Amino acid sequence: MVERFDVAVIGAGIVGLAAARALASAGRRVLVLDRGAPCAEASGAAAGMLAPQIEAHAGDALLPLGLAARDRYAALAAECARAGHDVALFTGGITHVAFDTAREQALEKQLLAQRALGLDVEWLDAAALRRRHPGVGTAARGALLAPRDGCVNNVALGTALFADARRLGVTFAVDEVCDVASRQGRVTAVRGATTSHAADTIVLAAGAWACTIAGLPRAIPVEPVRGQMAAAPWPAGEPAAVLYGEAGYLLRRGAEALIGSTMEHTGFAKGTTDAGIGHLRREAAALLPVLAGVPFTRTWSGLRPMTPDGLPIIGRDPDLEGLVYATGHGRNGILLGPLTGEIVRDLVVRGDTPWDISPYSITRFDL
Repeated sequence: MVERFDVAVIGAGIVGLAAARALASAGRRVLVLDRGAPCAEASGAAAGMLAPQIEAHAGDALLPLGLAARDRYAALAAECARAGHDVALFTGGITHVAFDTAREQALEKQLLAQRALGLDVEWLDAAALRRRHPGVGTAARGALLAPRDGCVNNVALGTALFADARRLGVTFAVDEVCDVASRQGRVTAVRGATTSHAADTIVLAAGAWACTIAGLPRAIPVEPVRGQMAAAPWPAGEPAAVLYGEAGYLLRRGAEALIGSTMEHTGFAKGTTDAGIGHLRREAAALLPVLAGVPFTRTWSGLRPMTPDGLPIIGRDPDLEGLVYATGHGRNGILLGPLTGEIVRDLVVRGDTPWDISPYSITRFDL
């Protein structure tokens, strides 16, 4: 006999876990299916950036949702703490450093555009930058500071969301989902390599693997993009920070400096390369020269789910009742994951959401 659930969530990354947790808290019986352990793919390989002002620009359709998602993290971290999980939320700001005139001018333009929107943003000249980050590279000309941006320990966050979802009664199963079954225009079941589960609603939160699932009414334009990362000891005496440079970033997590990241179109090939690690070494040394020549203690990679326009796919499918998309978050899965979970809950439980998700509709890719 096939077991029936109210909702089957495909994918146990941050987005899938957040959706399952929110749905279970609303009284739904939820199943989460994933090909591996929770947060074993992109969610566990990330740096946990909460950087809407650094990574999105004025006029970017992602900026309003990103700002709201960032600002909701304080409450989420408090919830996790009460449950005994420290997600190491860092709210000390992110500094984007300019090492040449072109980048300096681009960042100053970004600052003015964000100020016009009423956002909290500052410019640090070279002297102010070195007071804040004494070890920064001597070639730095200045920096844009987004004082409300920050980061979270994505690994700890995944652990906390998984534990809370289990507490709320969510069922987890390890299986590689092959296809979504439907009849007369609505979903009926999700089928894996070894299991089949009936469900009234199916949430597609499969990240880079969303494009591999059959039985959907339209192709999912999500491509895996590899990001290589590395870790080294955090320099003694350097204050905790999140620093962006020309083509990379670094941040402090515990005793480590996490350094990222590449953007490589290599299909589903993971792993690290000499070229990728060399890129990370150069970025780290530019931002904090004391790291030049310091051996990396570990390296890894993950596959980000990228869409052609860089925006996620969130919302109902117009042609298949019961199918809800929550995928394609790219570099912003950690930032947007918890809020996406709330939106999915709204759509399933209430039928709508107060958030404007029209820019993220799957139909924007229809020809």
